[in-house]
Parts: sequence; structure tokens; C-alpha cells
Amino acid sequence: MKLSVQAALSKSNLIRSKNYTDNRSKPVIAVTMATSRQGSAVVNHLSRTNVFQIRAITRSPFSNYSKQLAKLPNVEIVKGDLLKPESLEKCFSGVDGIFGNTSPTKGWVLGRGSIVREYEIEQGRNLIDAVKKLADLGTLKHFVFSSVCKPKDPLKNEPAPGHFSSKWSIEEYILLNDLKNISTIIRPVSYYENFNSNLPGVKISEKIFPGVVNKNKAWQIIAVDDIGLWTRAIFQTPEKFLGEAINIAGDELTGNEMAALWQELQGTSSVRYSMVPRKLINFIEHDIGIMADWIERAAYGADLKKLKTLASELDITMTTFSKWLKEKNLRSRSVQRKLTFSF
Repeated sequence: MKLSVQAALSKSNLIRSKNYTDNRSKPVIAVTMATSRQGSAVVNHLSRTNVFQIRAITRSPFSNYSKQLAKLPNVEIVKGDLLKPESLEKCFSGVDGIFGNTSPTKGWVLGRGSIVREYEIEQGRNLIDAVKKLADLGTLKHFVFSSVCKPKDPLKNEPAPGHFSSKWSIEEYILLNDLKNISTIIRPVSYYENFNSNLPGVKISEKIFPGVVNKNKAWQIIAVDDIGLWTRAIFQTPEKFLGEAINIAGDELTGNEMAALWQELQGTSSVRYSMVPRKLINFIEHDIGIMADWIERAAYGADLKKLKTLASELDITMTTFSKWLKEKNLRSRSVQRKLTFSF
């Protein structure tokens, strides 16, 4: 059976009209929310292998982000929406694997913030229901779901942030539907990229390194790009990961240690760590305030020692926070030079 997705040619000709079929020359991997930070990292790394054909699923196939993904080899852009189950059936037709990620973010509202647990639960239910249909047909070989890291101390888990518990509830729905044997769950920690905020008071500067947890509390973090690296390895070595769940992180540092790294990279002697006031966090995004409390109390539970050993076996170079900061510093200096010499 052949399914067609009609797409008008854009002026830049970056997105072309495509028909997609059950292409057996390469295994087909569908990536949901392909233009999100996680989704685009996964698409990029799967594309580079030249082993898979990637269906990059997005609600906005003509956005700039979609156009950038469309330039990659082995990538086709397909319109789909986790809130529209009928679109998922078309997007997933004939695929061998699926990378599924969901989002709790639904636009900021005063008194609520932008994180809505029920919004993510609906996406997860639609996603898993679609996966279940494929599993019952026997066509889907591997489903990878991106959740969030479980706590180091489970006895101190409550209260958990809503955008954590929503993903863990979706994990339970995977098990309830008897999908464990074809599934792998990856559970990343907080992103390095969260430190890229441009909000006043929470932006990295020459003298201030801001964060949301206590300066002496160890905090596990990861580069979004590394989620793509791990996902690539999981799809390439399914025998290691089918039926498994893995907490993933890239580094573990206190706020003071982060500030010290930033100070060293800049070659200054005056950088200090500044914790964003919890009352301010609670006002802007209450669930992030709950998350900050949770990190200080329960902590992310990724085993970095075991991860480094496994990464070595899988030819994964984990991104340290120092490396990420160094690249950020170089980009910042490059921008400053451009500004300095512009007339």
C-alpha cells in the first residue's frame, strides 16, 4: 500500500513534494517532534550513519527548522501531530523504528506557567496507542521513548515535578500495553542548553553564572546533542537495549564548580554562582521550582561511571560541561568580534 504526502514547493526549494513508501533498502525510523531540540539531535545523528531512512515528523513542515532538516541526507519531512492520532497512523506506516518524545509546554499563562501535565499525557497516550497497533501487526521492530531521569534516592521522590511524573506515567502505559520487549526508554537529565537563557537575572555573564539549585548541590546535566548520540547507538545495537531503560547524563557538578569552570575559560577571577530566587522561579514557572527542590532533595540518578564504560563500548564521546562551555565561549567571542568590527 502506498501513502502520499503532498507538499507544495517552497521558494527556496528546500522541501520537495515527496511520496513515501515501505522502503526496504534502508530501515525506516520515524522521529516525532523532529524540530524540537531532542528530535533534531536524533535526526542529525541517525542521518549521519547512512544506515537509516528517517521520517522527520513535525506539525510545521515548512518552518525554517524543517527546511534545515530537509537538507540532511536520508531525511524526509512529514507532517504529523501527536495530538491527532489519525496523522500518526499515516506517519508510522511501514516504519521499522520510532523515536518518540513528548512535551508538557503549552504556552505561558499567568498563574499556571507553560507546563501542563495533561497536555503531555494526551500526546503520550496517542503515541503509545499508535505504537501498540504496529506492534500487534508485527511490523515495528524497535520503539525508543525519551522520558526523564529517575531519582538517585527514590524514597525522596515526592513531590515530583509534573513534567517528570507525566513522562513516568507514559512509561507505565508502555508496560501496560505489553510493549516492553520492543521498547527502550532513555531518561536524560537537565540540559546544558538550559543555561543559554536570555532572561534578565538568569543569563550567563562575565561575572555571574546563574542556576536554579543550591551552589553546593551536585547537579547532573547533559548536552542535548548527546541524546542524539545515545539514540543512534540504541538503534544500531538493539540487542543491547531492547527491553531496557537507561538514565543518561554527561556530567555532574555543583553550581560553584560550574562557575569556576566558566571563570577559568574566560581567564578572569571574579565569576560567582548565583542561585535564582526560588520565589521568582515559582512565580514564573511553578513546576520548575518543584523540579529545583526535587534535584536538591532526591537528585538525578544516572550512573556516570557505568555510562562512560558503555559509551566507550559504543564509540560515543560524551560531551563534558567543560567542553560545552568552551564551545559557548568561542561562539560568544566570535559574535563579539563581529560586532566590534562592523561599521
